[in-house]
Amino acid sequence: MPNTRLPNSIFFMLIVLGAVQFFYYTPRLPEILGSHFGKAGSVNAWQTKTAFLSMEVAIIVLATLVSFSIPRIIAAMPVSMINLPHKEFWLSPERREDTLSYIRVWTAWLGCALLGFLLFVMELVFRANLHTPPQLNMAAFVPALLVFVAFDTIAVLQLILRFSKIQRD
Repeated sequence: MPNTRLPNSIFFMLIVLGAVQFFYYTPRLPEILGSHFGKAGSVNAWQTKTAFLSMEVAIIVLATLVSFSIPRIIAAMPVSMINLPHKEFWLSPERREDTLSYIRVWTAWLGCALLGFLLFVMELVFRANLHTPPQLNMAAFVPALLVFVAFDTIAVLQLILRFSKIQRD
């Protein structure tokens, strides 16, 4: 049975990193920040520092809720409401806990990837706003985005492959 200890520990460390990032940059940022950047990395939308930092906290909270609430919601749902290939097999009484455990671990790793990516993007945005005019580092953003999309694609394919076939004991 898979264990969530490692991804949960990594997620917690990412939350701590986000808090450090927040408290480090808050006093250093201007009162009006570039909050959206175009293809070339130039600012095309602005926000107050308070609104921007509130959004960062909201993003961390949302990533946490998605990562840890969805598996609990799925576990509480009746089988008829769960969309899973071969759900009668995977959610049968003898396999249900293993299946739900796999989903908890899978979601925790996905949450780590999401939060890590979001914190990296926030770091780029914070650094961009320490310069005048703000300029997002696209040479760092694009590869990070590609890695995140590749990770998500592989994770989703693993999930699909695992549950699309019935394993014989």
